[in-house]
Amino acid sequence: MNKYDIAVIGSGPGGFTAAVRAAQLGAKTVLIEKSEIGGTCLNCGCMPTKFLWQALKTKQKIQKSNEYGFKANLEPFSFADIISKKDKTIANIRKGMELILSSYPIDVIKGSASFKDTNVLTVSDKEIFADKIIISAGTIPASIKGFDFDGEKIISSTDVLNLKEIPKSILIIGGGAIGIEMAAILAGFGSCVTLAECADFLLPSEDTEISAEISKNLQRQGVEVLTSCINALENIGNYEKVLIVTGRRVYKDLNLENAGIKTDNRGFIITDEVCQTNIKNIYAVGDITGKNMLAYTAQNEGAVAAENAIKNGNLAADNYIVPKVVFSMPPAASVKLNDFENYKDALFGKFPFTASGRAFIENERSGFIKCTVDKNTEKPLAFWIIGAHADELINTAAQILKKGETPSREMFFHPSLSECLFNAYEDALGKCTEKPAINKRNI
Repeated sequence: MNKYDIAVIGSGPGGFTAAVRAAQLGAKTVLIEKSEIGGTCLNCGCMPTKFLWQALKTKQKIQKSNEYGFKANLEPFSFADIISKKDKTIANIRKGMELILSSYPIDVIKGSASFKDTNVLTVSDKEIFADKIIISAGTIPASIKGFDFDGEKIISSTDVLNLKEIPKSILIIGGGAIGIEMAAILAGFGSCVTLAECADFLLPSEDTEISAEISKNLQRQGVEVLTSCINALENIGNYEKVLIVTGRRVYKDLNLENAGIKTDNRGFIITDEVCQTNIKNIYAVGDITGKNMLAYTAQNEGAVAAENAIKNGNLAADNYIVPKVVFSMPPAASVKLNDFENYKDALFGKFPFTASGRAFIENERSGFIKCTVDKNTEKPLAFWIIGAHADELINTAAQILKKGETPSREMFFHPSLSECLFNAYEDALGKCTEKPAINKRNI
């Protein structure tokens, strides 16, 4: 039986980070992966989706090049060629991850891990003993009862990323981030898209104004948006494909019960603030804990779990301020303090991209930035963005909140889109000089 200080299950963002950090700390480490290095995020999640999003964005830039004085005609293209380019790009990123792993004394074992007890894992016909175990096994797409994935008519978020042709028509069930992103991408490449959400609006857990703007933009792009829709699956015969993206579920082949690991009623592993399960030597990070389900929070938890497991520490995973992005067209993003809802005396400001010189230069005038400010301390509490580069701007917004101080104008380069963050903040305080007054003076 092979013996290790640390065994990590899963090589997605959380597991990869945990294994590398454990090796950096001198632990004898094994990383177990049932499929490809990189997990869902790299192989069938955020990375390939963003490649397709970027491909569509490039197509749109070519089509709008005349606005800068160029004459360019978009030649006919093959979606299969775009998918092939996507696969090559993902493979190259994967090779980079494999190179990093090979640079450390980490044993990588391919196969499905299963618990035999609190210290022993079985992988195929092998048994692996580890003093500490970090579970980062991720999740898989959840289907709807009576509508199981068949890879042909009814497809998952994994299947849709491997289509060789754009479907003539597609019904997307689920108006969360994945549904919105795929609706924008598929419609942009020529599919007739219907997006159905059972809640009253898209992104039901997000700001309603951002949700409404996303919905409006999708409809401008030709997407039929259905909300408060509970019977969309009754008409699946009207569509070439049906994409179900209503949630994700945990793997059921880990045999967690053999180690006595507690889960919640959905099957997600219960962990504390230091990423530890109810079993002292076993930690869990990332999607399998059912918390944020984001690559970057999983990376943070992976590093924290490795530190705590090796040093017997109590370092907490600080996910107090977590930016979130939806790659619609244009993208939308938000970030707020975890206790945002506790602030009752707050001011709201808004700055449209139509008032930004940089947005005019980039011909990206659609969208706005909202900011909420504590009236008493004048410290910002939250930002919402919809518009060009929202996915990058939100990182700056998160750092402003993390710093916990009032921003000032000299922090922002001009002309930039990031200065719109400051303008939205100033607008909340009633002192933005970059937009007209609501009420004109009497003359």
